[in-house]
Amino acid sequence: MTRGLRPGLIIFDLDGTLIDSSGDIAWAANRALIDMGQEALDPAVIKAAIGWGVKALFERVMPGESAETIGMAREIFLGYYGGRLMEETVIYPGVMDTLAHFHAKGKKLAVVTNKSIGLTERIMDGLGLRRFFAMVLGGDSVANKKPHPEPLLLVMERLGSAPTETVFVGDSAIDCETGHRAGVWTIGAGYGFRGREELINCGCDMVIDRIDELKDVLAG
Repeated sequence: MTRGLRPGLIIFDLDGTLIDSSGDIAWAANRALIDMGQEALDPAVIKAAIGWGVKALFERVMPGESAETIGMAREIFLGYYGGRLMEETVIYPGVMDTLAHFHAKGKKLAVVTNKSIGLTERIMDGLGLRRFFAMVLGGDSVANKKPHPEPLLLVMERLGSAPTETVFVGDSAIDCETGHRAGVWTIGAGYGFRGREELINCGCDMVIDRIDELKDVLAG
């Protein structure tokens, strides 16, 4: 699969790929840490833990804590984050034009994220993104979230696209693993939360530095 591929279905990750939500997530995570009697962390540390879901985020920033403590931190975080979804969250440059480009060409577009579907839909509606997508799955929309291939396989099944006709765009090693396990061509968003090096090292089939590069990469 090379530059000029014409997929019928393009699946996107959300955080770090379509939107930069790291500021709001870091703020809510630090509020939860403080409430749990811990010190606030550099937002960059929290940003590096985003992508696996909220429980996993706190397992990474609170190593050695019990499952009960992690669960409490998760609930506190969700309370804060649910009230601050779009204070600092922004759409990455070029996203709206790129989505409009593919939408106008009749491409099927979907989002697969490990963020809960309720929060995902609130953000996508609030930022004007939802109208472009035929399907959106959150981490709680399926039994197995990324890096399990289930959400990608479900999207392909429901939207009638074979793996050879599908690409997945994401910003992390999780996304790269998910795409490979689902048998689709996987494009790394080098401008996102992780940067080019992680995406190259984990074996993404291609890495882009701006989302509008997709208009050339996925021509047609």
